Amino acid sequence: MSLKWKLLLVMGVLLAGLFTGFAVLNHQSLQGQYEELRAMEQQRSRLQLTGLLQQSRNDLLNLAHLVPSLSGLRQALKQGDAGELGRLFAPQWASLQVDTDLVMAGFLDVHGRFLVEVQILEAPHEWPSRLWPAVDQALLAEAPSTFTDCTTLCLSYAVAPVLANGRTVGAVVLARPMSHLVVSFNELSALDVAMFSLDPAAAAGSGARQPRMMGITSRERLESLLHAGVLEGLSPGQVTMHSLEGRRELELSPFLLLDDASTHQILAVVIADVTEARRQITIAQRQNVLMGVIGLILFAMVIVATTRMPLVRLHRVASLLPLLAERRFDAVRSELASPLQPFLPDELSLLERTTLKLADRLERLEADVRRQRDSLDLKVQELSIERERYALAAAGTNDGIWDWDLETGKIFYSPRWQTMLGYEAGELTSHPDEWLGRLHPDDRPRLQQELDSHLAGRSPCLEVECRMRHATEGYLWMYFRGLGVRNDFGKAHRIAGSMSDVTERRRIEEQLRHDALHDHLTQLPNRTLFVDRLQRAISRYRRSGSGYAVVFLDLDNFKTVNDSLGHIFGDQMLIQFGRRLQQCLRPGDSVARFGGDEFVLLLEDIASENEVHQVVARLQAVTQSPVRVGDQDIFVSFSVGIALGSPEDRSADDVLRNADTAMYQAKIHNPGNSMFFSGGMRASAVHRLNLETAMRRALDRHEFVLHYQPLVSMKDGRLLGFEALLRWPRLGERPVSPADFIPLAEQTGLIIPMGRWVVEQAVEQVARWQRMGLPVSGADLPININVSGKQFRDPELVSVIERSLKHHGVSGRCLKVELTESAVLDNGSQALEVMGALKDAGIDLCMDDFGTGYSSLSQLRDLPFDVVKIDRSFVHRLTSDPRHVGIVRAVTSIARELNKSLVAEGVETPEQVSSLLDLGCTVGQGFLFSPAVEAERVEAWVADPKDCFAAVIGRRDA
Repeated sequence: MSLKWKLLLVMGVLLAGLFTGFAVLNHQSLQGQYEELRAMEQQRSRLQLTGLLQQSRNDLLNLAHLVPSLSGLRQALKQGDAGELGRLFAPQWASLQVDTDLVMAGFLDVHGRFLVEVQILEAPHEWPSRLWPAVDQALLAEAPSTFTDCTTLCLSYAVAPVLANGRTVGAVVLARPMSHLVVSFNELSALDVAMFSLDPAAAAGSGARQPRMMGITSRERLESLLHAGVLEGLSPGQVTMHSLEGRRELELSPFLLLDDASTHQILAVVIADVTEARRQITIAQRQNVLMGVIGLILFAMVIVATTRMPLVRLHRVASLLPLLAERRFDAVRSELASPLQPFLPDELSLLERTTLKLADRLERLEADVRRQRDSLDLKVQELSIERERYALAAAGTNDGIWDWDLETGKIFYSPRWQTMLGYEAGELTSHPDEWLGRLHPDDRPRLQQELDSHLAGRSPCLEVECRMRHATEGYLWMYFRGLGVRNDFGKAHRIAGSMSDVTERRRIEEQLRHDALHDHLTQLPNRTLFVDRLQRAISRYRRSGSGYAVVFLDLDNFKTVNDSLGHIFGDQMLIQFGRRLQQCLRPGDSVARFGGDEFVLLLEDIASENEVHQVVARLQAVTQSPVRVGDQDIFVSFSVGIALGSPEDRSADDVLRNADTAMYQAKIHNPGNSMFFSGGMRASAVHRLNLETAMRRALDRHEFVLHYQPLVSMKDGRLLGFEALLRWPRLGERPVSPADFIPLAEQTGLIIPMGRWVVEQAVEQVARWQRMGLPVSGADLPININVSGKQFRDPELVSVIERSLKHHGVSGRCLKVELTESAVLDNGSQALEVMGALKDAGIDLCMDDFGTGYSSLSQLRDLPFDVVKIDRSFVHRLTSDPRHVGIVRAVTSIARELNKSLVAEGVETPEQVSSLLDLGCTVGQGFLFSPAVEAERVEAWVADPKDCFAAVIGRRDA
């Protein structure tokens, strides 16, 4: 066989092998990419379904918390009134079915008995047995819970306690089907999915899983899968391929979405159409084969074309070699000098020249061969070194490796081990002191103890964290792991392991510990750390009598800073204020931030109150200068409550409560100053707490009542309207003065629900009088209701009034709203919006207590008030102090010019009536006419408003 064909055959086989290998590798790569993508898609599907299930449970649990707040359901459940509960829940149930897919709902009382239960299932469905432990947990531990039960239907259940006034009054149970997960998953991932319910108990008894379908997407397209029973026969983790008619290939990926061996399992089968992906793999295979065949053909053509002339020249050299043995050199040279030389010299040219010089170059050829051998040996040695370096680099990790020969006492330190300590590889010796000598003095005994314990066989391995001295960076935390190698007698003769740098992890742990005990904004100790220090101070006081004091600070008007300048300014102010507090402390004292604008100081080794006064004086001195935030100067004032340590203190909470009580008293009676705690303050605080508790109960029990004080025309005694005043009879006890409970309601926020109740009762009273046929329609005999500053900030104020008017069919002209000027000005632009909305509803506005607040004439001019009420303090001294006569005359004149109506409050004598009429004020309100009385007592006045108080006016005229 010719050399040309041998070369063609060998190269063809080699190239075919390369093409085949390339095709196989390419196919494996495509297949691997395909499988990896499918695995990622399957994992993403699992995560999406699991996330949807968890989100569904969370939404159902949130709904269970929300439902009792609808339309008085909580109160009805508290009273155990099943009929009222069912009536209130019925209109909500229809919307809940549509909006939240609920199919079952129920309310249980505190004994776990159903008061109301509803469902919309085709067949009656019993509550599952798992419900009752969840109900017990909700009622006894106030802990909500969710679970899924597939005994007959696969439903998700949520059980949540219902709280009223801080105690459990019952529980609510909601259920909805799991089938909505199928649709949600299809919308989220654009994949089909089928879900089945598996009964482990039934499967264990019969040997079959007995799946029950819960839902499937694209049922028409997947009908063949359902008929063939392919989906029901799948097992979790068993990814299966299935072909449909029309050459479509589906990947079926089953997994357990919910696995509760005690009840049921939910098998989710994600169905993905992989036809296109597999078609692309097949196309790629065919392309590779086609390219290989074309390449072989082209290669054969190139081989034939490029080897023809070299083979001719080679054949000529072969025919000339015998001439060398015959010493016919001239013939060889003349033959080789023929024009067959290529344009560029090649190996055959070298062969031709070598043939010509063969005789005289044999010795040089031997030298060349020897030189080439030496060079080859050098290359092999270099390659060996490079291979060793590569092996070490491949084996290297971020950990340093050490190997201790206990018999020779030498330790091998890997290059990484040395560089981790700031040294070059090979810079350290193999002596153990290179390791042990760099340990922190406090850590060396612990490492030695752990090492001895492991070598003695008392621990399975060496694990210890120690500090190692870095060449330039000080001490770093290192984690050492090691394992001993033992001989046949169990004695360790060698130990090897690794060293990891855990400095950053230790730093993070220290930061977490710091964050857990310090305020994130000011970096001061937080309540947890402060309480621990205070408890220690209490223990020292009991043990050695070392005195201490707790100073409780609360910034005045901090809310104003936040509302006007923003929370960023407020935060910066708190940070700078905290720094100033630290500057005032003595060595050993502590300062903490409890949140908001509250700071607490712990002063130790206190011998007298004078030392505390000195610290407080320093605090007040450093806050005399303003706090600079950006380009804004903010002056800080604070109220201080102080509690000195005493033998009665048992816990840190007691001392903090005492200091807080003293601070509260200082804020009420002496803002911006300090007060020491006393026993009387505790009684006052207890009384305030009891009054607040009683007030909350009174709201729930509807103990409050509205009394009505008439507004009278002082010209003819005609009744013009009423002011609704809140009273608290307090059943079984003495009535509580409004001066006592109204300020407390304002401070605790109870004024909001209290004010809404007043609105509802006043409007309902007008509606009742209208049904009785009394003349209270339109602007006749309106009822004035008072709105405080905090009520005025209630965003629901206008909507509450409008809903009440609409509900009772009462015109807005039947109401008037009384506001103080300070309440309006404290709420800025929001006040104008609220007042405009009230005016749009037809409600007149009254400026209450005019003359005692800001009393700004520009505000009186610009604010949309209809009525100005002169404060009782001016009316009371009208007949005895000429200055008050001048004030009332001025107010009357200004109101007349501004087209405002006037009402005088606190009219008690006929002389006051005469003076007011002389000054131009014609409407009065006060005890001269009547105190505030019950609604029943004023109905006679409402029936005949013209002559109600004619007798009083008559006595004045007489």
